[in-house]
This record gives sequence, structure tokens and C-alpha cells, in this order.
Amino acid sequence: MPEDDARAIVRFVPNIAKVLAATDFSEDSSLAFTYAEDLARKYGAEIVVLHVDQPLAPVMVSPDLGPSMDMGAMNRIAEEQRVVAQRELDRIVQRLRDDGIRAKSLLRVGSPFLEILHASQTENADLVVLGTHGRTGLAHVLMGSVAERVVQKSSVPVLTIRHPDRKFKHPLDK
Repeated sequence: MPEDDARAIVRFVPNIAKVLAATDFSEDSSLAFTYAEDLARKYGAEIVVLHVDQPLAPVMVSPDLGPSMDMGAMNRIAEEQRVVAQRELDRIVQRLRDDGIRAKSLLRVGSPFLEILHASQTENADLVVLGTHGRTGLAHVLMGSVAERVVQKSSVPVLTIRHPDRKFKHPLDK
């Protein structure tokens, strides 16, 4: 490699001071989180641990089929979910701090891919790290891919980690 090319490459190596690590507390996102933690350790970066709670969709039940959904009960369930998520975020952040890593948590409510993008901007993240669930076929069409949309729309680099047990299978393979 010519010397000028080597210098050009070095010039574009980013400074990673803040890593946004998105988690849904699944095995897939836990694996991705290990990468975020390792990068934070190597670069001396802060980790912002983000969990996005999706609001419960209101369910309307016909009076012919039974009583309608108790909205108060739905709100209590949603609040309990958020309390559990915040406890888990606090546990993760405390462990990171105990290991000497600067860390903070964010709990957002909304669409996961939009909230990840928004948090990466508001937190001035240098890198977003998240796991992929490896959905394929109809599940991918119906649910989409949060990771795919974040990669497409993010203004900062995104590192996606696929769990090794989630093997890609081409749709034409038998």
C-alpha cells in the first residue's frame, strides 16, 4: 500500500468517545452488548445503554365478544414493564461503573428504530451497537428489522451483531 494511502486511512479512523448500546434484554442483544462494552473499554468511551419500550397497542373487543379492555389495567401493565426494564438498565449500568466504565441508561417509549436514531443524535453517539434477531420470511416482512432500518437511516456508524446460532439461509436453498 502506498504511504499516502496509509496516511489517508489513518486520518479517517474515528474517535469513539460515546457508544449507544441498544438492548431489548434478549440473548441477541446481550451478545451485541459484549461488543459495545469491549469497544468502550478499548477506547475509554462512555456507554449509553438504551432500552425502548414499545407501547401496548390498544385492543378493542366487540361487546358481543365480551367486555372491552380495561385501559387502567393496560396502563398498569405498561408501567410495570417499564419499572422492570429500568431496574435491569440500572443493574447493567452499575456493573459497568463497577468495572470502571462510564455509563448511563436511557429508557424510551416508542418505535424502537426511531428511538434508537433519536437517542444517537441527542446523546451525540459516535457509534450505535445492536444485535440482530435474524428474522426471515414472513416474520421479517410483518415485523421488519429494527437493525436494518437503523443501519439505513443512522447518521453515525452502526455495528450490528448477529448471534452465531442464527445462520443465514438463502430463500432459494433447500
